[in-house]
Amino acid sequence: MKPKTCFPKKYLVICLVFLFSVLLTAGCIGSGEPRKENSGAESQQVSGQAVVISGDGVSKETRLTLEEMLELPGARVEQVYSTVNNWPAPKKYAAKGVKVAALLEAAGIKAEARGITVKGKDGFQWSFTREQLLETPRYYFPGVMSGDPSGAEPVEPIIAYAYKENSDNPGEAERDDLCLIMPQANVREQTNHTFVKGVSEIQVVLEDPGKWEKAGVFPGVGTIAAGDTVKLQHKDLGKVKMYYTLDGSDPTEASTLYNPSTYQPDLNKPIRIDRDTTIKVLVRGFGKHDSDIAEFHYKIKGS
Repeated sequence: MKPKTCFPKKYLVICLVFLFSVLLTAGCIGSGEPRKENSGAESQQVSGQAVVISGDGVSKETRLTLEEMLELPGARVEQVYSTVNNWPAPKKYAAKGVKVAALLEAAGIKAEARGITVKGKDGFQWSFTREQLLETPRYYFPGVMSGDPSGAEPVEPIIAYAYKENSDNPGEAERDDLCLIMPQANVREQTNHTFVKGVSEIQVVLEDPGKWEKAGVFPGVGTIAAGDTVKLQHKDLGKVKMYYTLDGSDPTEASTLYNPSTYQPDLNKPIRIDRDTTIKVLVRGFGKHDSDIAEFHYKIKGS
């Protein structure tokens, strides 16, 4: 006589089928496809980073997390950027980020907005006119190391969340604090000093920032001995560049640069005067519009 059981065979079969289904499901989850780039590890990395966009130049104060920035239509960028610092030394940056223009559009930037300041959490900040940050054509120059402007590729200013200095491979970009990366308008333009690391706020204002003050000179205009030199001066020398001509033409950013370096004063060469000369000077810099052109007339003694 067979022993009785309190667990009928039909229930045993059901339990075995259920157990097999659970194990199979667990196996599928554990061996599934890799997660997409912006989920999993990367989502964990970007969490907690955010930028507040404020000021009377936007429709409303807006806080965007990096996850939200990455979801904005057409905002993502993976690009190599060229730059020159104030040493001056050319550099390249491989970067991943989001377009500044897309962030400002999300906050409802007003058509009459004129000034934009990017602020870092350590207190460092840099200002731009609307034209400088959003409307001036800017490029990546593959030949920046040799000063070659050929092969320029259009790029836009970004808030980068991953980047690597001295690299031209976006795949090498490494996660770091949010950083403003400002491209060049020409292959000689110094933009590296405007990079703001640890970006926490972008302030947009309606007030026009005005023009940079005109350059000054030493010694003053008048009579001068042949072979004497003239120095250009400006109270914001670390923020501006002074371009000059000696042939009577109006200077542009393509003219001779008087102060190529903030850190190597020997590179800032005084202007030698050998004959009656008119020096014309243009002051340019981020945060304000170009200065009016200054003119300084020198006459050689005895001429």
